[in-house]
Amino acid sequence: MSRISKVPVILSICAVLLFGCGRAGPTSAFTTSTSTTPTSAAVYPSDSTTSAKSSSRPAQPIGKSSSDSSLSSDMSLLTEPQAGVMPWLNLVSHAHKEILVNEYLLTYSVLTEALIAASQRGVTVDVIVDGHPYKDSSALSQSKSAFAGTKVDLRTAPPRFEGSYSFDHAKYFVVDPGQSDQVAILGSPNGTASAFDGYNAEDAIQTTNPSIVAALARLFAADWQGSRAGSSPRRLLVVSPGSNTLLTNLLYSKGPIEVATEELGDAPSLYGAIESHGSQARVLLPSYLSYSERSYALELLGSGVQVRTLSSPYLHAKLIVTTTGTFVGSQNFSEPSLNNNREVGVITSSPQVQSQALLWFNTLWNDGTVLGAQVTTTTATPPSSTTGVTQATTNTASISPPPAPTTGGSYPYIPYGDTGQQVESLWGQPTSIGATTYDGYQEQMWSYPGGTVYFGSSGTVVYVQRLSS
Repeated sequence: MSRISKVPVILSICAVLLFGCGRAGPTSAFTTSTSTTPTSAAVYPSDSTTSAKSSSRPAQPIGKSSSDSSLSSDMSLLTEPQAGVMPWLNLVSHAHKEILVNEYLLTYSVLTEALIAASQRGVTVDVIVDGHPYKDSSALSQSKSAFAGTKVDLRTAPPRFEGSYSFDHAKYFVVDPGQSDQVAILGSPNGTASAFDGYNAEDAIQTTNPSIVAALARLFAADWQGSRAGSSPRRLLVVSPGSNTLLTNLLYSKGPIEVATEELGDAPSLYGAIESHGSQARVLLPSYLSYSERSYALELLGSGVQVRTLSSPYLHAKLIVTTTGTFVGSQNFSEPSLNNNREVGVITSSPQVQSQALLWFNTLWNDGTVLGAQVTTTTATPPSSTTGVTQATTNTASISPPPAPTTGGSYPYIPYGDTGQQVESLWGQPTSIGATTYDGYQEQMWSYPGGTVYFGSSGTVVYVQRLSS
């Protein structure tokens, strides 16, 4: 989960491990042909129209300078739920010497079992996970239990990334660095079931570029030893702490920009850069926004920025597409993510990645709802007779949300905004009920063997954390 003065943009790479659910092989990245890409930008659609859907600018080539040519080849975009878990499983199965994994959450049994199998055939497997992930106190114990008694070496992140507002939120996977078969996958997905079972929209980069793979390996070595990463990995990667300037510079690129992000927090330089584009900027967010996130979104909207929300799949991707570069990574738009956490991302000038990313973004955008077009009123009703939790009735006047993905099992998809009664109809009665605070706001927690459901002050679902199945 995780629930930027202008200078030349430094090319960087997003080190995030994407784990998918196994419907397609490693060539199943969301792709589009660059041979048909137009050479001029199309006119932007405006969200001032009454329709929640519109045509979007087509992908267009990105100019490439000699200084970044090494970072714009040997890359492809992977997206979820399209790619599935096979790209990661194939990397593991073909490893000969070493596998390095840094995952905020690593609880998906398909992945942990594959890593154990690799270690059993003599491959060194080193894994870093966050020791105190937000709202998921059981994740570390699940990882420890999965690797107990095996040859996989598991460590938690350095203490500086384990504070109240600091996490090891990076997600990347490196195989055989320095060898002829070296490869890495990096992006937004955690190593969890929800990242790959159709529940989330995720993005990642797969690359065989030796410089990028080496930079990721150096970053991993520093965190593995508990030492400072220094400047070396940052020459090629977008690394937090300290990613604010790089992302701000990218967002100030001339021409239209697209942004997909899960969270909006205290990131004024990012918002200023986006607002400078006016209606040429499109921002896609999850359908549930906290009070503060909605305030930031409305500020963007007031500056002419086009803003939409996506109800399904849940938007966990972190993506920036401009005419000069494409960013894929683990960074959210928040102060902790940019300046406190361990995060990794990449900016590439690859025309192929830009074209793939823009096509995927347009697909999600056309399924989104214009911010402000959906008017929701919430009326409190008496507590449920079975749970004692205040319920809410939500009346929505506008566009119906897209159908929820089919996930199977006894814990199906729960849309954000559902009431307690609707949750009970899907998951049954909770085994326990508790309370927590997020971003200064009280939330109620319903615990189940299959995960935890969080309700906001209105009594409707604001977050769902599903355990591996």
